[in-house]
Amino acid sequence: MSQEAAARITVRESLIDLVNQNRTFREAVEADNGLPVWIMEAGENDDARSMAANAATKLTYLETQNKQETARLTGLIGVSATTMELGQQLNQCRDDFKTAIANFRKLFGDSVEAIEQASEDLRDGLLGGLQIKHLHFVQCYRQLKLFPEPPKRVGFSWAASHSGTVRLTAEEAIEHFQKKYIASVAINDDIRLLECMPKTEVVIIKRILAPHLRANITWSNDIKALRDTDAALKKHYPAQINSPLPLFIQLTPGQPLPEFNRIRPFDPTARQERLQRSDACLVKINDNPHSRIYRYA
Repeated sequence: MSQEAAARITVRESLIDLVNQNRTFREAVEADNGLPVWIMEAGENDDARSMAANAATKLTYLETQNKQETARLTGLIGVSATTMELGQQLNQCRDDFKTAIANFRKLFGDSVEAIEQASEDLRDGLLGGLQIKHLHFVQCYRQLKLFPEPPKRVGFSWAASHSGTVRLTAEEAIEHFQKKYIASVAINDDIRLLECMPKTEVVIIKRILAPHLRANITWSNDIKALRDTDAALKKHYPAQINSPLPLFIQLTPGQPLPEFNRIRPFDPTARQERLQRSDACLVKINDNPHSRIYRYA
């Protein structure tokens, strides 16, 4: 069996597993209807639990969805221990599918043209044969936020006018642009400039992020003590995470959701208070207004 045939089989099998586990988890969340739930945008007559289950397990594009956006729905969802275990299995399926897709793409190479060819082959060939042409890969890959132990408090806050940065050498930045961005005049201009720089010179790639919600999490004193003594536990008990999807929290019948603030949808006219970021001292290297490369002043 060729490498390509083996990679195709792995993608197909991991996708089938993902779809099946996805359905099982969604049904389990909906069945936990005796546990509390809160969804930021749910109206009085909405089924908030079904809204959360559907948003967290949506693998394909919505008809009205922008191709650059992911399905979003902020909230807190109480689930049973059985559903929590199913969620952990679903996260593993998502990891397996992401790895299978990455291995499949490697067969085509790393150039922009090769990446586009691999995507076309996936959508119109392999996935098209499964009647899943409009699969949203980011939604398939992203991990559910699962908390087997309830936090003490969840404080939601908006991060607005926010930019993301990555620090790379000029050589690494060229590879980053070729792999992560669709070719354009501005991107090609940045790459040409980087090619003229010493390979080891450090640059900053900056991109503007849309307003997004963060969950600031407070844990009990016992868990805080554990985090202080074992750094590995910070991954399981984070202090802050992005929260585009509901947080799933294991509860027992009669147990309430953690204390939280009922934040409202983002208001672009409201003033956003924030501390000055370290990237405020970045300066552009390229005069092109659409350039993404900077260095520290």
